[in-house]
Amino acid sequence: MEQSLIQSILLGKSELFEQIVLEYQDLVFTVCLNIIRNRHDAENIAQETFISAYCSLSQFRGGNLKSWLCRIAVNKSIDFKRRDSKLELAGREPDESGPPAADTVEELFERKERKERLEKILSDIPDKYSSVVKAFYYGRLPVKAIARRLELPEKTVETRLYRARKIIKERWGEDGA
Repeated sequence: MEQSLIQSILLGKSELFEQIVLEYQDLVFTVCLNIIRNRHDAENIAQETFISAYCSLSQFRGGNLKSWLCRIAVNKSIDFKRRDSKLELAGREPDESGPPAADTVEELFERKERKERLEKILSDIPDKYSSVVKAFYYGRLPVKAIARRLELPEKTVETRLYRARKIIKERWGEDGA
């Protein structure tokens, strides 16, 4: 199916490429967003991915089109992060920092699954714990700043953070990891 679609595109029916874009656009965007951590830039890189794929379609050797597109997306995203890093070293700040890029698409998807699992656990625990965890890990705020923001003693924030970690660890094990 995919191979015949690609052959048709290569024979001049370029409008058929839209089918590939429609089928894989969410996946490609997610791959880019997980590496770049900036929605606007991820959209641009996803578009670049499809442009590059279209221009290189004659070089596609068959096999898994999904993996091929993801590899292009990962490479484009890594190149973007490298450019951003060079700008940072030159004294300009990148649009948004994030964790280092994954080496493989599989690692990227595993990280995404772990994140979704953590988000699910956080949504199920009491807000007084999840809000502290989110502020500490996602917001990268120190305990003192969280205490000020929530108008709580620092010891209370530390206790909630400790209890939240304990609950997350227990529920992570229950979910079968």
